[in-house]
Amino acid sequence: MLRTAVGLLTATALLLGAWPASAPAGAAEPERALTAIQKREVADLLEKFHRTRETPDEQAKVVSQLIEIGGPAPAMLLEAVSRELQFLTARYQAEFFKQALALFAKAHAEDASQIDSLRQTVLGLGKDAGLTHEAIVAKADPAMKRLGQLLKIDRAEVLKQAPALQTERKELTELGRLRQRVADVVAKGAATPEAPGPPQFEDVLRGEEEACALLVFAPDDSRRKILMANAALEPKLQVEEARGIRDLNRIRLWLGLKPLKIDVALCEAARDHSKDMVEKKFLGHDSPVPGKRTPWDRAKNFGTSAGAENITGGADTGAAANDIWFHSPGHHMNMLGKHSRVGLGQCKQTWTQMFG
Repeated sequence: MLRTAVGLLTATALLLGAWPASAPAGAAEPERALTAIQKREVADLLEKFHRTRETPDEQAKVVSQLIEIGGPAPAMLLEAVSRELQFLTARYQAEFFKQALALFAKAHAEDASQIDSLRQTVLGLGKDAGLTHEAIVAKADPAMKRLGQLLKIDRAEVLKQAPALQTERKELTELGRLRQRVADVVAKGAATPEAPGPPQFEDVLRGEEEACALLVFAPDDSRRKILMANAALEPKLQVEEARGIRDLNRIRLWLGLKPLKIDVALCEAARDHSKDMVEKKFLGHDSPVPGKRTPWDRAKNFGTSAGAENITGGADTGAAANDIWFHSPGHHMNMLGKHSRVGLGQCKQTWTQMFG
């Protein structure tokens, strides 16, 4: 398991979607070309940028010098920063996973039978046609709480147990801030400056750590590949949508179920329905908007299909929406059902979760 998962982490550049190694699409052509002297200066500074990796203050000075040169220099710097960030993050991911796995193995080596019993307690409720909110609270909640005590791998605890990771993370964060600074400079010359930029690096890095922690619970290659593919797609979603899907898959993995694949089109359909519910001031599966009456219509509009839908209002986070659904019998069954795909869409405090 360790060799395969680390190989997936190393081979999959999860930050590629969030941190492209080039200037943003639509960037304007540089207003002026560099002189021969400036070209040599840029080449020297780019080389110095890589040499000063261990001294963030010096690296920041190099960044300032390259930005000051202007022309194509900032875009060239953006590419260099992005590539270094991708390389260092892939290395960090692999080490974080190994530390998380070691922590999990040490703490939970003898709990297999208890874990299986707790899983059956929760999943057995779904076989009861008379499933109620009260039964979920009385039986599923204690079982899930105990599963959390046995299985939870907290990203902060992983870092606490590995001082070297803390140092690496600090260096990554500094480099992420540098990249954001350069990306902002390059974006000023973009043809479409109103387009949303990438998520802040801290959000992306936290997502990488949570994705690595989830891999600990995946018992086979097929499930690990789903999680890795999801992590690569997360930058296409809103931050809380991605976290909500990750939280749902955590619940499913704790219960021994297969994680669900992110269907970006289903996320778009779900987000669109949440937006309609907010703007039209209704909360329901039947929409008054022409062409969007049913979940199946809405999924088809975005080029995909759906088999079930959950909706709720009043949740600030994806995890909070999941908690509401988990304690509602019909929604609970959808969350733990035999689906293969999922989409989650947020508009303010209104949420739609679609399954396919």
